Amino acid sequence: MRGCCLKVAVLVYFALAHAFNAVAVEQQGSIEALLSESVEYLGSTPEKAALPLEKLKGLQSGFSPTQSERYRLLFASFLAFKGRHQERVALVQEILPLVKEPAQRAKFLYQLIDGYNALGEYELALSAMNEAILLLPKLQGDLEKITVLQGALVVSSSFHAYDDALDYADRIYSLRGDTVGSLAECLGLTDKMEVNFQRGNQQLAQSLAQNALSVCKSSKNLFFALIIKTDLAIGSIDSKQYSAGIEAGVPLLRQFYVLNRDSEYVTQLEEALARAYLKTGNTERAEYFGSRADQRAQLGKILELQEKTSETMATIKRAKGELNSALNYYDINLALKKKVLDDQMHKNLAYQRAKFDSQDKANQMALLAQKNKNLSIEKALQHGKYQNLILLMTLVLVLLVILGAWLVNTLRLKNFFRKSSQIDGLTQVSNRAHFTTCAHQVFANAKREASVILFDMDFFKKINDTYGHAAGDWVLRTVCATVKNQLQKNDCFGRLGGEEFALCLEGVTSEKAVNLAERCRASIAAIDTQPCGFDFSITASFGVATHDTSQWASFEETLVAADKALYLSKSEGRNRVTVYQHTII
Repeated sequence: MRGCCLKVAVLVYFALAHAFNAVAVEQQGSIEALLSESVEYLGSTPEKAALPLEKLKGLQSGFSPTQSERYRLLFASFLAFKGRHQERVALVQEILPLVKEPAQRAKFLYQLIDGYNALGEYELALSAMNEAILLLPKLQGDLEKITVLQGALVVSSSFHAYDDALDYADRIYSLRGDTVGSLAECLGLTDKMEVNFQRGNQQLAQSLAQNALSVCKSSKNLFFALIIKTDLAIGSIDSKQYSAGIEAGVPLLRQFYVLNRDSEYVTQLEEALARAYLKTGNTERAEYFGSRADQRAQLGKILELQEKTSETMATIKRAKGELNSALNYYDINLALKKKVLDDQMHKNLAYQRAKFDSQDKANQMALLAQKNKNLSIEKALQHGKYQNLILLMTLVLVLLVILGAWLVNTLRLKNFFRKSSQIDGLTQVSNRAHFTTCAHQVFANAKREASVILFDMDFFKKINDTYGHAAGDWVLRTVCATVKNQLQKNDCFGRLGGEEFALCLEGVTSEKAVNLAERCRASIAAIDTQPCGFDFSITASFGVATHDTSQWASFEETLVAADKALYLSKSEGRNRVTVYQHTII
């Protein structure tokens, strides 16, 4: 399970890289030595950091302001490793108002973003993220920029905004410069891998993982390498390679027990091993790992992990014949599924509110600036009657411009929402409802010929099953863009559902409709699929039906006729155009 983002262990380790960058080269006194020791342990074996941090706690009265900031940043990172996010957030909230330097402030904001996100305080996480992003132009070092971008990636991934998350991962990766094996390269590739695992693109994620593993090993970022191997082991189990997943996963689990047994990765790996052992018939080992994962998920209070582990335990108990226990786990799982859905809805609402709040703040700033300008104008009006008249006219003009801009923006938003309700989000052609409305308008004129073309992608399910849904989505978008190039401005083009599409043409004879369908068919067959990362062929089958002016036929009757013709194209070998033969539909 790859729930919401690049997991806490990686993110905290990344924050530590920044903290380490701030440590003085020359260690002076026990405070500096303990700070360095804490950094070293937090970057390798976090459990051991407890001792130097406890010693530092008793030396706080002798801290300089810089040392105080470094200590609190390190302690916040330690709390993240332990899953004590409430204490972590409180610690950061206490010191953040005192931190003025942009680079240090970015590091604390990162801790706040991740802490709020772990606690389900999504609007606060988004607010902290927006504040951190505003710091980007003020940051000089690449490490500080990576901190801000990583925090934004965490939030975007947890909100299932995977396109935004991949954009942040690309921006992190772009900071690698000419340095081979840099932290930016290692982290950027690892981020890309995790986000693709989250969105279900296993093949692309696995190909990225090999490159990420090589880069992270060469840069000695071994904790990242461990996480990549863990993702690959879980991916093997998810891909039904159970023996390979067990062989890779058990040694990795031992390493996590040494480094950080409270990591979310431990829970995920134990749950995956439970499923793998169950599939290989070892119910005892399955129950051992499943119960450990379920206990960790409950202690960590991460809903998605709790939902996953309870479902796994229900399956294990059923396999062992312990039906009462299985039913109990199923009841728990159903309740958790509802909570996960409610939580995701909460996230979506928070995300939308944050977007609107951000826009509203920008508008308020603009209005405030305009108000200040107006006050200056009013003050200047006191110098003379003639000057007052001119400045008053200027004020009216400015207000008219603001009103005009507001009206234009309102109309733009209205048009955007109207189009959103009419357009299929994936292919950017009309959705079924809007296409049907347009087609009825075309057929309302009984004195003009009208044609309907239906086409359906051949073997589309095979493309999805073989190359993944991301490749399937690419095919649908590319096919629609290709067909659009063959159409006139007034032609109606819509997606009826899945891989089925329709065209409605006004004033077009059957011969012209067939010619258009043939051009579209040939254009689709000529599409080069290499840009999506795979090499395969694409074809489509077409059905054409036309009503002439001799006898009126409704859109529904013509659509049924075109569907019959499409059926013939499918049954006669696909990748062809068939015309409905009856003169009168």
